[in-house]
Amino acid sequence: MHVAVVTTFVEQFEAFSLCNVVATQLEMLRRAGHTVTFVACDGFVGRGGFAVPSLRHLRMPVLHVQRETDLQDRPAAFRSDIDFIKGRLRPAAATCDVAITHDIVYLLQHLAYHVACRELALEFPRVRWLHWIHSAPEGHRVFGRGDPRSARFTPFPFGTFVYPNETDAARVARQFAVPADSIAVIPHAVDLADTFDFHPLSRALLEHCELDRADVLAIYPVRLDRGKQTEKVVRLFAELKRAGASVQLLVMNFHSTGAHFLQYRTEIRAEAERLGLAHAELLFTNELPALDGVPESIMRRANVEVPRRVVQDMFRLTNVYVHPSASETYSLVCQEAAAAGNLLILNDDFPAMREIYGDSAMYVKFSSALFHTTYQPSEQAYYAEVAREIIAQLEYTPTLAQRTRIRQTRNLRAVYEQSFGPLLEGTWQGRQAGAG
Repeated sequence: MHVAVVTTFVEQFEAFSLCNVVATQLEMLRRAGHTVTFVACDGFVGRGGFAVPSLRHLRMPVLHVQRETDLQDRPAAFRSDIDFIKGRLRPAAATCDVAITHDIVYLLQHLAYHVACRELALEFPRVRWLHWIHSAPEGHRVFGRGDPRSARFTPFPFGTFVYPNETDAARVARQFAVPADSIAVIPHAVDLADTFDFHPLSRALLEHCELDRADVLAIYPVRLDRGKQTEKVVRLFAELKRAGASVQLLVMNFHSTGAHFLQYRTEIRAEAERLGLAHAELLFTNELPALDGVPESIMRRANVEVPRRVVQDMFRLTNVYVHPSASETYSLVCQEAAAAGNLLILNDDFPAMREIYGDSAMYVKFSSALFHTTYQPSEQAYYAEVAREIIAQLEYTPTLAQRTRIRQTRNLRAVYEQSFGPLLEGTWQGRQAGAG
């Protein structure tokens, strides 16, 4: 599908949220394999997502309306502006299947562009127009026949108005005199890798391993010594899954390529399978295949040691950190996980953990070099109880719940699959489709 994304951007401002919204939209379209023409005004020079090689470009003149009286004082000049814009925009309208505009149908200053788009919509009726509105709706206004200002308050031919929240969708409908259920509601996506400036390996892990899906997501950066008790994290995650949560554990096993490390990894993998964890729910970084976009040299190094930057990136995504290690002096990684907003789950059988991390953590009896816990009636039953408590913490602690919600429902894939894609591809069934 050929999509034209039409803006009146003159410059790419990093602090201008609309630039970031459009950049995210372009990335969703790129990932979905669409051909995209990006339209801005003369002088716009893009960076980042606005400068990818596959993106086509088209520029329009800078012809903004300064005040409503201009329309009465210089009608011939306004008409000339409309025709000039149409001339520049016509090649995109003639070739695209869908045209997406941003705030063009809303702002008075964009009225010449708006009217030009309306006339092109009638000239090319096969094109579907999707109009994103990024400002608070106005009250409905009525103008005389032929007054161009009426465009901002009337239906758009072959067009759908799009708004980012359900609450105000009815106000948008009233402004444009269209049925309330015709307003598409699509939340803004967040490009997690871009927002947090991820390392190339982190970006690839996020996409390849679909780290945005699980209810409970954790990493365990560890050398695969048996004293780190990685199998206990696996057992706990099996109980989380049995309790109804979707799970994913990424073991970032560094300096673990020796035979005894690989044997331990094999044992952990076999136990995970017996407990019902799928391969994608337990990943080891030194088992990863080559990943798109990651240089071979980085992948070779990651087989031995994942860059510390990648560990920090992953903590931006995860919501829990489980540390059952049998012996520690301090555990800096626990501190880093907590600083990134993860729920800490620490070893209650190693007393130093309470001294270092205080009461703002969950403490679980994992046994240690100092104390051995005997579980009654069984270790599995004990972990099942812990799993239920973790799920409750993630659900009812507002910061943890919101952290998980944003990762799962506002990522590029989720927003595209749930609302943007269906609207774009003509399968959208009503505005509730985008309200999740």
